[in-house]
Amino acid sequence: MITNIQWDNDLILGDLNLNFTKDDGTPYKTIVLAGENGTGKTRILQTIATFLNLGTIEPFKSITYDINGVKYTITPHDTNVGIGFHKRTKEGENVSTTISGHKNDLNKIKEDNLDIRHYGCSYSKARSGFNTKPVKSTTTQQLDADSYDNDDKDDFTSIKQLIVDVKAQDNSSLDKITSKGEYTSYEDFHKASKIFRFENAFNNFFDTIKFEGVDEESTDEKKVTFSKNGENIAIDDLSTGEKQIVFRGAQLLKNSRNLNGGIVLIDEPELSMHPKWQSKVFDYYTGLFSQGGTQTAQVFFATHSENVIQAATKDLDNTLIIILSSDGGIIRADEMSKMVLPTATAAEINYLAFGVHTVDYHIALYGDFQLQTGKSGIVAADTEIEAQPEYVPAQHEKIDAYGPGYKTLPTYIRNKIDHPDSSRVYTEEEFESSILLLRKICGRLRGITP
Repeated sequence: MITNIQWDNDLILGDLNLNFTKDDGTPYKTIVLAGENGTGKTRILQTIATFLNLGTIEPFKSITYDINGVKYTITPHDTNVGIGFHKRTKEGENVSTTISGHKNDLNKIKEDNLDIRHYGCSYSKARSGFNTKPVKSTTTQQLDADSYDNDDKDDFTSIKQLIVDVKAQDNSSLDKITSKGEYTSYEDFHKASKIFRFENAFNNFFDTIKFEGVDEESTDEKKVTFSKNGENIAIDDLSTGEKQIVFRGAQLLKNSRNLNGGIVLIDEPELSMHPKWQSKVFDYYTGLFSQGGTQTAQVFFATHSENVIQAATKDLDNTLIIILSSDGGIIRADEMSKMVLPTATAAEINYLAFGVHTVDYHIALYGDFQLQTGKSGIVAADTEIEAQPEYVPAQHEKIDAYGPGYKTLPTYIRNKIDHPDSSRVYTEEEFESSILLLRKICGRLRGITP
């Protein structure tokens, strides 16, 4: 698993350095890259995917990764960087080894379990549509036939073809068992079947849609079908959001068992989805690479969605959320600041990930302060804010002429929000200052340094 990457004078990322390690030095299993448009999220995924899928290492100054608890750092070689030649150094040693395995010499990579590319990579690009052609016959496609997928094809007919082929292979296997007179229950056979990994993933995500199989009634086309509201529907007739789950999920699943210890990169998993589904896609995609409750691959997400980020906050022991920003064209990365509210909210996620200051967040912070201090009344809460060590009168005092001696900026803004028809006025800078003050106070009271 990757623990650190530094780019080298990249056109977009510059010399960006990203660290993916916990305090104990072990790598995070899941990394979420969040930020506004133009902050390099897709470029990060693209450059990683290109190298790990047997392409150039040129954009990087170094990549450090962990194999069985031992760290290795690789840097571009002086020659042939376009096909991935690099130098590898084991942590604590000064001698480097030249690594010359490349896409036309895969045996070197397959035999070298210290090469990060040995473990495979699958990249799922952000797509708004999935073009396919009719599938008219079976072919010889197999599951887990490859360890590398850079998502280079715009035509997704191969995904339909794979499902048709896998279903046909399962039918053939069942016929052989039956013809030999061997007994096996259909349930046992089905759970061990090739198609089950797809069916199980789809059906666990959808509430009202179920995978049905392959309809071969027509001589013109073999249709992959789902049941929806009691009706059978072809895969090509699913909604755009439904296709995101089916096609992107199937693309990642097809080689999933070859990616044990590998890298999976998913760009904008929330595309074309209702917020409810956006909240589910994080677990959906990480679940594709989990066995027995253990995540088998390191998964990277790039997202704009507060719902995806909120889902990621449920397992911060294993998930790192990085906030990317652009400062005069220079891309900067920071770990998402700690949440101070007792539960993850969209308002706090939007503030931490995207710098959005909302009325909802101010309301939640003020209410949390009252809850933690037991000052349910506004007068008592205002007095208590004034007594906090973070309170600086020159920055945080704002006398409210409409209240009985209200002095603090948070209370002034709270009253303006609660009584929007009043003539109270505050600036955006004051709003930001009030939120920051409340975050510091609420965090300290909860034992958190935001």
